[in-house]
Amino acid sequence: MSDLGTFLLGAMQITLLDIVLSGDNIGVIALATKDLPEKYAKKASAIGVFAAVSLRIIFACLITYILMIDWLPIKLIGGLLLVKITWNFVRSDSKEENANIHVSSKFMGAICSIIIADITMSLDNVLAIAGAAEGSLVLIVFGLVLNIPIIFFGSQYVAKLMNKHPIVTYIGGAVLAHTSFKMLLEDKLLSPYIPSIIEVTVPYAAALLTIIYGLYIINRPKNYSLRDYKKQNLR
Repeated sequence: MSDLGTFLLGAMQITLLDIVLSGDNIGVIALATKDLPEKYAKKASAIGVFAAVSLRIIFACLITYILMIDWLPIKLIGGLLLVKITWNFVRSDSKEENANIHVSSKFMGAICSIIIADITMSLDNVLAIAGAAEGSLVLIVFGLVLNIPIIFFGSQYVAKLMNKHPIVTYIGGAVLAHTSFKMLLEDKLLSPYIPSIIEVTVPYAAALLTIIYGLYIINRPKNYSLRDYKKQNLR
């Protein structure tokens, strides 16, 4: 009975971890698919979720060996990639450019963005799940499989919210901005040289600036785009 109680407690912990830690992945998939037609968005989401779970399984199998590579700046590289992906998602002229891109190109671009972002964020998720599972392979598999419905249905719902309420796009971007700068500053190559106050405040500052940028873009005059502003200043 005690073994069953321990298993159920571990399962509850992993379920809560999945809900919390899947937020970044849900945000990535939602941002990547929000401008796609619904049929393509669902396909891209499904492929993205499959990639996310596959990467977690691979990392779970190789986690001990990955952590032994002291010289590999995993979080630094991942953080830089995630900064670039976040900017591509939230920049104000992205919708204008996307309008001129064929659906199939946007579809492949969305999948590539999802997979790259998943690679950067999967390691922390696996570490958290493995820690909560305390070596139980059954619990680790349970946690990884539980990711599938949470990420798939969560990203679909968030994508709809983004299309209905533009500010949600920038809230998602703020979450990713916080995650990317947190990863950057926590990397083993940088963290010894960065004061703890900067390590804490910079990710939140990046998230706040993303929200402020979003509010500016949403509330600016609709008939005067950023591209128009750039053209005027180049004359």
